[in-house]
Amino acid sequence: MSTSLRVIAALTIVTMAVVALTFATGTEDTTTPVTSAPPGTEATAAGGTNTAPTETQASADSVGVDALVDLLTVAPEGTTDGYDRDLFPHWLDGSGDGCDTRREVLIRDSLTDVTIGPRCALDGGFWLSTYDGYSTPDPTELEIDHVVALAEAWRSGADTWDQPTRRAFANDLSPGALVAVTAAMNRIKSDRDPSSWQPPARDAWCGYATAWTTTKIRWGLTADPDEVRALRNMLRGCPDVAVPDPAPVGRAPAPTAGGPGSGCDPSYPDVCIPSPPPDLDCADIAHRRFTVVGADPHRFDGDGNGIGCEG
Repeated sequence: MSTSLRVIAALTIVTMAVVALTFATGTEDTTTPVTSAPPGTEATAAGGTNTAPTETQASADSVGVDALVDLLTVAPEGTTDGYDRDLFPHWLDGSGDGCDTRREVLIRDSLTDVTIGPRCALDGGFWLSTYDGYSTPDPTELEIDHVVALAEAWRSGADTWDQPTRRAFANDLSPGALVAVTAAMNRIKSDRDPSSWQPPARDAWCGYATAWTTTKIRWGLTADPDEVRALRNMLRGCPDVAVPDPAPVGRAPAPTAGGPGSGCDPSYPDVCIPSPPPDLDCADIAHRRFTVVGADPHRFDGDGNGIGCEG
């Protein structure tokens, strides 16, 4: 081979090496699919999303998770004596826009845009049930979970609340209070606290335990010692969080309704309305939007949503 041919061959080899090095160091590997996520979030290894930190989230009110748990009031858990789910009117249209709380959560938590039609019919959308990592475009596969269940709240101090406070808690759209999850997860979790149930998806533990703790702090609910120990374990290594602002909490007056000899019908625990006779209607009483449970002998709750004389 001539000298000139040898030089050309050597230059060709050097050029190919430089091109290969450039691609190896400066070009994204497109053989691995990239999980897309909505703006402001980052994709996780499990295909879910984590909210990306922003300047507003890193506020002076942020604290470490141990300090957050320290803000809980520790006390023995109460009982469910007197508890009834109907004492917490829920899935209401608090904003008057035609969408009840359930649909508001679905709209908020969808990872893609949702079109809202007449009577708040939802079109489109895609959801991730963080408890188990299941994703779906079908909202009928999902239920809305009160992270701190209504019965758990009752055992932790909500038994002393007035009806407007219970209604506000049951429809709380603050971050983390209500989440869309699969029906199976919602039913398995039921009203258990973190000492007896944790999401099977471990990457959901930080979010779940943070939401549980901040909800209890926000509403002034107590936590029992086993619950606190479980929260500290779940929150180990989790990022700092913002301290929640307290929710306005009203306390119910000393109970008189429905007591022996009180003359008040137990179907209306927040107000004192006598049992029939005579049969009363809403025009005969001054009370409005009060809790109705049980028999409702005066038929104040015409639509069966647990609230009497709504008009």
